[in-house]
Amino acid sequence: MKKKTAVITGASDGIGFSFAKLLVNHGWEVIGISRNAKKLNSLKNELTKSNGIFKPFPCDVQDFTKLKSIEKKINVPDLLFLNAGIYTPVDASKNNLEHYKNHINVNYLGVINAYEAFLPKMLDVNHGHILIMSSISGWIGLPKAAAYGPSKAALRSFAQSIRYDLNAKGITVQVCSPGFVETSATSINDFYMPGLLKVDKAAQLIYKNIHTKKFEFSFPFGFSTFMRILSILPDKLSSYLINKIN
Repeated sequence: MKKKTAVITGASDGIGFSFAKLLVNHGWEVIGISRNAKKLNSLKNELTKSNGIFKPFPCDVQDFTKLKSIEKKINVPDLLFLNAGIYTPVDASKNNLEHYKNHINVNYLGVINAYEAFLPKMLDVNHGHILIMSSISGWIGLPKAAAYGPSKAALRSFAQSIRYDLNAKGITVQVCSPGFVETSATSINDFYMPGLLKVDKAAQLIYKNIHTKKFEFSFPFGFSTFMRILSILPDKLSSYLINKIN
């Protein structure tokens, strides 16, 4: 039986790293993309010992030409997991222009680059699954998330839009909007993170949900439900509650 192939951006750390290992352990061939060549090769060595197939491709998602060169070397992806991203908490009262630019360039345009690079192969066979990593921060503006949140909101809107064209071509589109996950990114936060999840648990929940027909899924259940309600409350009430939590 032919192995399924997954392309994962941001595969050297956090959710991408854990999800790559999970897929390989479930018999997938994983194409791992990240700027960190050392971590990618370390993951390859680890997975090769268990007879897994992990192919590392060091690449910055801001480099469309290099992404396209990777696309020419691989099988048709059954799953394209657009996960690479950065997170820097910002104080909006200070000069953060470079942070704002970097978040859009990596988190949003980096996803667009990978999407445009790998989509043609999927369209050729009218088959595939695209999973875009957004965030609960994309639902409502949160403290310290003035750079991160808008980039994730843009991804959610992008996913909502492309599904109408791609579903008709046999390609499934999903968006994952998690809450706080224990990664190197969230380790820099100096505030309470409700419902903080272990990264391996997050990877397991993603694996479970890609086998459902949900367009958008989020976790953990309690915190994501609270945030969903918060996002539709009148602004005066939602901002009051956010200030209380913060």
